[in-house]
Amino acid sequence: MTARLPLIKKTLPEWLVTPSLAFVITRLIVWLAGYFAEVMLPSDTGAAAWHSRPNNLWLDIWARWDSGFYIGIIEEGYFYKIGEMSSVAFFPVYPLFSSILNLVLKDSVLSAVIVSHICFFFALIYLYRLTEVEFGGAAAGRTVFYLASFPTAFFFSAVYTESTFLLFSTATMYYARTRQWAWASVMGILTCATRIVGFLIGVALALEWLRAIGWQWTRIHDRNMWKTAFRNGIAEWYNVFFIGIIAFGVLSYMLFLYQNFGDPIAFWSVQSAWGRKESGFVAVLGGDLMKLLAQDWLTGKIYWHVALDLSAFAFVIAIGWAVIRRLGASYAVYTFLCMLIPANSGSGSLVRYALVAFPVFMMLGWWGRRPWLDRFISTLFCVFLGICSAVFVNWFFMG
Repeated sequence: MTARLPLIKKTLPEWLVTPSLAFVITRLIVWLAGYFAEVMLPSDTGAAAWHSRPNNLWLDIWARWDSGFYIGIIEEGYFYKIGEMSSVAFFPVYPLFSSILNLVLKDSVLSAVIVSHICFFFALIYLYRLTEVEFGGAAAGRTVFYLASFPTAFFFSAVYTESTFLLFSTATMYYARTRQWAWASVMGILTCATRIVGFLIGVALALEWLRAIGWQWTRIHDRNMWKTAFRNGIAEWYNVFFIGIIAFGVLSYMLFLYQNFGDPIAFWSVQSAWGRKESGFVAVLGGDLMKLLAQDWLTGKIYWHVALDLSAFAFVIAIGWAVIRRLGASYAVYTFLCMLIPANSGSGSLVRYALVAFPVFMMLGWWGRRPWLDRFISTLFCVFLGICSAVFVNWFFMG
């Protein structure tokens, strides 16, 4: 195997080989950990711990928690009940792709899992190319492996929207950084139609366009900078159109909701059914932290997912400050808002939302040029990826 790798690298481009290796290695970890966890420690059954494919554990283990809503959309379409958890909360791109594949395979779970893996594979390629633009090939290789082996990266294999959102958000930024605005717009539209916070990529794209025409927030008091940016902006006014139509992604879903349920913001109206309410991230995170510290850590029931969510928030925000300095405003705004917006109404699932804050992993890839740090991150992430995969398939809430 080792003798053949140099030949493969000479034959295929590095941007394909390295993401492929990261994909294969980490998916082996999550699939084997998930399968053996379910075989050796069988999870509960019943209404609260349903099993979509009890006769096929290789598929069943990747349908947990919110996966039920996506499977329902694929098989029966959307539903909306005021005051109840309804599938309209979940944006349409991922279930749409899965539904198309389901027409051929006739298995909703298999179709969704395949879509997750295909999107994740291409997301790693785009992330590699994007990081290569910013930091070079060595850092790009470390970046894709760090993200693919992050402790909650098993969500990229599950019936969840993480892989699809990562694909289109990284593709949008890649095309923006390479000044291919039309392609950036297409990918931005798909990002907005994939998740409720998809509009964030539109904000990042707008900031990237400002950078392209010469506007810099660090020179905001420089009159010459404003003159240069205005002159360049007039010359490239047509690119504003490509940025503006990104909103079509969410507007098209709002039109669908209005026509079918009479509520264009039904995806927002049902958020309270999940216990989310706008309290402000300071109050939300502070309250959760106080409850966590007040628990009896020796004999009481400890809500580990709360600890993980708070840790993920601190992890992303801390590295976000380095993103500002090294990658610029477009990356930084996207990174911070990826966590601050959901944290504004609840800390649940922040450890999952951290997965798509890809600028954080780009910074880790840059820092990983130090061999000891690279080994530490790689080992730590892979070990906990296996553990967290096993925990997830056994119906412990992980996001």
